[in-house]
Amino acid sequence: MAKKTDKSEEKNSAKFEKRVNPYTLLESLRNLKSRFATGDVQSMKEVSGAYATGMPFALGISYETMINRYHDPRKLTLEDILNTADITSTEYETVVKVAVREAIKNHTKRDISKLLPKE
Repeated sequence: MAKKTDKSEEKNSAKFEKRVNPYTLLESLRNLKSRFATGDVQSMKEVSGAYATGMPFALGISYETMINRYHDPRKLTLEDILNTADITSTEYETVVKVAVREAIKNHTKRDISKLLPKE
């Protein structure tokens, strides 16, 4: 069983990237952690805007994917949310709360009345 854990950890590990300044990334992650902790993060866009060069590498997604998902949190995957919490050392529930709150603001309620019997 230990091999599966090792492989999954390797799969979800960032690789070295020379375009990423480790000190700038660390400062951005500390800032986000602090802002999540105080409830100051109001939008998931703030995650992608914290350090646009390094954040996609930290999250393990492309820049375009990061912008697309974090600017419309309805498109975020659970993996995106979990990775955001991991890299910012934030409780998962805190990140979920921010993402869901913002997604609800952008959501149009699904109308299925045409599928149901007429009363």
